[in-house]
Amino acid sequence: MNTKQLRQKILDLAIRGKLVPQDPNDEPASELLKRIRAEKEKLIKAGKIKHDKRDSVIFRGDDKSHYGQLPDGWAWCSLREIIELFSGQDLTPDRYNDDGVGIPYITGASCLERGTVIVNRWTDTPQTHSRAGDLLLTCKGSGVGKMAISHLEDAHIARQIMALRVYCGTSIQYVQYVLLANLPRLTEQANGLIPGIKREVVLDFFSSLPPLAEQHRIVNTITLMFALIDEIERNKTDLQTTIATAKSKIISLAIRGKLVPQDPNDEPASILLERIRTERKKLVKAGKIKRTKGGSIICRGDDNSYYEKINGKMVCIDSEIPFEVPEGWTWARLGTVCEIARGGSPRPIQDYITDSNEGINWIKIGDTDVGCKYITATKEKIKPQGIKHSRFVKSGDFLLTNSMSFGRPYILKIDGCIHDGWLVLGKIEKIFDTDYLYYALSSQRMYALFSRVAFGSTVKNLKIDSVKAIIFPIPPIREQIRITKEINNIMLVLDRIVENFR
Repeated sequence: MNTKQLRQKILDLAIRGKLVPQDPNDEPASELLKRIRAEKEKLIKAGKIKHDKRDSVIFRGDDKSHYGQLPDGWAWCSLREIIELFSGQDLTPDRYNDDGVGIPYITGASCLERGTVIVNRWTDTPQTHSRAGDLLLTCKGSGVGKMAISHLEDAHIARQIMALRVYCGTSIQYVQYVLLANLPRLTEQANGLIPGIKREVVLDFFSSLPPLAEQHRIVNTITLMFALIDEIERNKTDLQTTIATAKSKIISLAIRGKLVPQDPNDEPASILLERIRTERKKLVKAGKIKRTKGGSIICRGDDNSYYEKINGKMVCIDSEIPFEVPEGWTWARLGTVCEIARGGSPRPIQDYITDSNEGINWIKIGDTDVGCKYITATKEKIKPQGIKHSRFVKSGDFLLTNSMSFGRPYILKIDGCIHDGWLVLGKIEKIFDTDYLYYALSSQRMYALFSRVAFGSTVKNLKIDSVKAIIFPIPPIREQIRITKEINNIMLVLDRIVENFR
């Protein structure tokens, strides 16, 4: 499958309610349609629009029959129910210019390129047909079906263009994506010596309508995924490579704070870190835990540079900060926010391998698959007495490979012992959402850092101190949860696309 097919698949999933999850708290689309009808009645009474005799209400009968299964809260409608359509009018040459004088004059498909409105003619005619936020659709000529959302406050449109304007805050971008998803169905109805689409074809276009909140979620997801595909298209790749690249880009956006919006009500990560440090000091003072080395705080100075307290002095570490993070996020050395330890192997290992039901899971890197998130089973077990020569870990702990294929993260779903080819990250539950930590450690940036600090001429390994020293981006805990939810949703869509095209 090429990227054009990939875009089409994303659009198809979107208009069938399978791109983003539904939220039962969303106001149903039927309520939005009621508000639109009320608004249109007011405009008719005020003489601002004419009554549309063909306007009708589509509903679901007692027999539950309709034109296709939609998620709860969605509705079917014709576009005439949710848009106002303006037809263009051609101007004679004496009424427009190319000197930039007057308002923009949009003449045809050549003015709508890659979703952007291009202006190359202007007019001083007082009549306008389009304003900012309208969807401009080419309805005549060789470019039938080309469209773009206008950013122009006022514009005159020619006969080759229609302007679609929505009621009651309905997402015009969602309408655009509906038309893009059904473009062949729309353009095949163009007829005449110069192919053209009639007003009624657009107005009678039958569409699924999600709740308004879901419309915005769908638009945000499609916009993000299309932006990734735009970038991928610069290099011709097959589907598997395209999907892998898209997943990598999603994670890269996530750890930079660009995947989900920030919430100013979230507790900043720096406050959470400070509270955890205070709790640890109390436990150290009470003799319940041992004092650990490090624990230095990374903070931002009045000059906007980043500083860290090293040997009692504040040292500028701007050179170690790879990118800016949003307000409420913070940077911290990995070793200051979680405990990191190496596994161990009882030797000779063959003396400890057992088939007994009382055996302890012996977790090896060979028990994992590249790209798999969890470790759920092991091929071998060791005798219980081997525990004192190894390191026992529990379900929910976080493992990181530190030899051979170093830097691969996994989340445990079983208890067991790990050998010295593993690092275990503990005490993460207060500062990290486990899935966020997994995705962040899976990023290309983290792999590049691990590669930089790995040592060894033949077999590369990660030293504990090197991993502890890595600077890590930490969002507010509530934002971490929103990030992982969004990543999981997008990954599910991408995996579904691959599955459907095998």
